[in-house]
Amino acid sequence: MKKILLTLSAIALLISANAQEKKSENWPNGNKKSEGSILGNSVDASSTKETQARQAVNVIKDGKWTNWFENGTIRSEENYNKGSMIGNWKVWYENGQLESDINFISGKSTHFHKNGKKHSEGGIADGMINTGKWKGFYENGNINYEGTYSENGQKEGTWIWYDEKGKVTTTQLYKNGDLVK
Repeated sequence: MKKILLTLSAIALLISANAQEKKSENWPNGNKKSEGSILGNSVDASSTKETQARQAVNVIKDGKWTNWFENGTIRSEENYNKGSMIGNWKVWYENGQLESDINFISGKSTHFHKNGKKHSEGGIADGMINTGKWKGFYENGNINYEGTYSENGQKEGTWIWYDEKGKVTTTQLYKNGDLVK
């Protein structure tokens, strides 16, 4: 009987630890700030910052999360699977212009200037690590830089920087993230 009670208690504890809880936070003006689901216990906002930090360690985002600016416009849409970043993430400027489109499925990340022109693009891996070939652009659309990141996010090989008119200004060689030449 004791074994059965201990087993049931352990199962109940595991279920409650992995229970998904809807979490929502509002701005002081009443507008929604963030909304999504968490696994684990939520953080007590009335506790000290130190206690909140300890509690937050056990909070894991899960599913779709949406964040808003204080004025009510959408800031971001994020997707998680037990704390891991998955799927497609989008981030907007406060004016509604798309700032970033990050797709963990395709491994492609694209960022934009406030004027809507492309800022940078390249590969992305778990943990928001830049990988593969990357290009950056000025607001006028001309190329700013191009280079490659290794699988662990370090600059690798030749990186080239350009001025706003497209003229090469600097060429550098990297190995394992270190500037060689």
